[in-house]
Amino acid sequence: MLQLFDRNRDAKLQLSEMAKLLPVKENFLCRPVFKSGKQLNCDDINRVFKLYDRDNNNMIENEELTGFLKDLMELVQEDYDAEDMDEFKDILLKKCDLNHDGKIDKDELSMVLMSFNTRNSCQDDVPEDDQ
Repeated sequence: MLQLFDRNRDAKLQLSEMAKLLPVKENFLCRPVFKSGKQLNCDDINRVFKLYDRDNNNMIENEELTGFLKDLMELVQEDYDAEDMDEFKDILLKKCDLNHDGKIDKDELSMVLMSFNTRNSCQDDVPEDDQ
């Protein structure tokens, strides 16, 4: 089993590799609307927020935030470990958690998604040699 999922052959399973053992239905953030460079609309953001806000308390927190971060990490980095996740969480909360409550509300999520969407559309315009 280890040989099947240990992509970097280090005899250990990183979080990114273990995530393949327990796949979710789909990484919602891999949908074409998030990769196409097309401007996101309110419906797109509401769908993402509803998907991750499992307890419907209007916040993405705790395990919900971990799931969201895992999906974001899969978009930007193929291999990641717990240290990468912690660093990414710290950066996300430092830059996007405007009220510093350790949670992501809908406005903060909107900022994250719009930033990611803009970044992807700009990268699509850059010739491969310049990336």
